[in-house]
Amino acid sequence: MVAVIFELNWWAVLLATFGYFILGAIWFTPLFGKYYDIALGFDRRKDFKWPAIYYISPFVNSLVVSIATATLAHLLKIEQLADAVTLGLIAGIGYAGAISFNNAVNPVTPRPLLYGAVTGGYHVTGITLVALVILYLR
Repeated sequence: MVAVIFELNWWAVLLATFGYFILGAIWFTPLFGKYYDIALGFDRRKDFKWPAIYYISPFVNSLVVSIATATLAHLLKIEQLADAVTLGLIAGIGYAGAISFNNAVNPVTPRPLLYGAVTGGYHVTGITLVALVILYLR
């Protein structure tokens, strides 16, 4: 089963990684950044500079998710649009969405349901995007 890694289209994996990463930049800033900050009780100043880890970790994790999704798509022989969307939704909702909500429920998150909705929604959308990129560039 490890051999499947060598059969992946690595250009598709890299493009999916960048797509997922860029979606995060858009999702957590102009689209839902205000709600993300509210969910965390964070007051983002206009001159606030995020440390490097806030860029490096999401990129690496986008790569890991893209590799995992490409591997699943390959093993499941995903060849149809509906199947790619289904894969993205199952992985997005079933893993990333559920984990996002689970991580949100802790005593220091002021609005856990909002946090789960914003981050979970991002991952569901992002993983579905990854599955579609993998399908079309296979």
